[in-house]
Formats: sequence, structure tokens, C-alpha cells
Amino acid sequence: MVPLGKAAFFPGRLIHTSEFLVLLGESYYAQRAAKQTTVVKQTIESLKRRGNVSEFQVESVKALMQDLKAEASFFDATASEAAVCLYVLSYGG
Repeated sequence: MVPLGKAAFFPGRLIHTSEFLVLLGESYYAQRAAKQTTVVKQTIESLKRRGNVSEFQVESVKALMQDLKAEASFFDATASEAAVCLYVLSYGG
């Protein structure tokens, strides 16, 4: 009996038991031997880790940009106030 899922069996013989159909993502499959599947799995996990690191770096850069924009607007407002004060002082004296 050959297993089909968790609870179903049907009569048959297993041939090429060391070969697997590996899902690469987005409906792409590759037929690989048992040894090769571990390499594919490690590669996929490595790429996922790189993706997570890249996402973290993007978020960090976005936060830095937001901080710099806030700082720039503060300095812009401060510079405007200083210019008004300077104008009043030079006009009055």
C-alpha cells in the first residue's frame, strides 16, 4: 500500500524512493534527489534570512529619514525665527 496524504492508502509500488519534487515557490517545482533537497532547503532558508535582514535595514533607513526630516523642519523653523529677530533688532536700532 502506498500512502496518499495522512489517512489514505492505495495499492501500488514505490519507485525512486530517494527522489522528491521540491517546491521552489510561486508554483515552481524541481525534481531532486534526497541529498540535493537539503541543499535546496538550506539555500531557501538562507535567502529568507537575507530578505529579513534587508527588510530590517529598509525599516532602519526609513526611521532615519523620518528623524532627519523632523530635524530639518525644526532647524527650518528655528532659522525663520532667528531671521525675524535679527530683522527686528537691525530695524529698531
